[in-house]
Amino acid sequence: MTDRKFLMRLILALTLVIVPVAAMAAQEKASGATAGSNEAMTMLKRCADFLSQSPQFSVTIRTGYDVLQESGQSIEFGEIRKVTLKRPDLFRSDIERSDGEKGLVLFNGKDIIVFNEKNKVYAKSPAPGDLDGAVTYLLSNLKMRLPLAMMFLSRLPIEIDNRVTSVEEVERSVIMDVPCTHLAARTDEVDFQIWIPSNGDPLPRRIVTTYKYDPGRPQFWANFSEWNLSPNPANSLFEFAPAEGIQQIPFLAQMELRKPKPVKAPAKKKGGTQ
Repeated sequence: MTDRKFLMRLILALTLVIVPVAAMAAQEKASGATAGSNEAMTMLKRCADFLSQSPQFSVTIRTGYDVLQESGQSIEFGEIRKVTLKRPDLFRSDIERSDGEKGLVLFNGKDIIVFNEKNKVYAKSPAPGDLDGAVTYLLSNLKMRLPLAMMFLSRLPIEIDNRVTSVEEVERSVIMDVPCTHLAARTDEVDFQIWIPSNGDPLPRRIVTTYKYDPGRPQFWANFSEWNLSPNPANSLFEFAPAEGIQQIPFLAQMELRKPKPVKAPAKKKGGTQ
């Protein structure tokens, strides 16, 4: 295998730390109009406000997502993410996939780092600024995906206002760890459901997103547990010191930018009669 092919394989493996799942509805196309129950929208906005204004939190997120096979059958895969966030500029997500592969997404106020343990590789890109800017850079410039990314941003209430077209209350659910109100919402691109505690802090317990225009209408779901609003993480939690044998590689999007543009051959002059 050539060095270049090996490098590309490692880059793709690193990308798989993030890529398999899409984010919640807040990452989809904007609409702006809202309809449905005022009480349901008030509850959804209360949840968004609470998350966006929390100075720090940690949470364990168990997720599942459908992958449509060539045969037409949907197969579910999953992962566990342990997220720790401290505003304005610290974020860490430890990832373990259903096949045992582990990874890490980290932002320390200076750099974005994505690490794949199995392949012993990591990518690093400067991204000074706050968490909102880092996530935007990760999604837009590095062309990566971060499941539920908008949940971690201070502008989440604005995204809800701009993108959710309707929201209705489905029922009061008593089978979570606390009684929850089950809401069903829609955007231009996806439908999503969210279970929010009916009393106390509106920290979501479950989200299900349906990609209604994709083949097979695949779903992504996330269950939230172990919410902690005062984890008080040490700054060292957001530093990454690669062990011996860990190789740094570029993000795939950065490699694409570095590719030399093809040089067009000069056009041949048409011959004429003398």
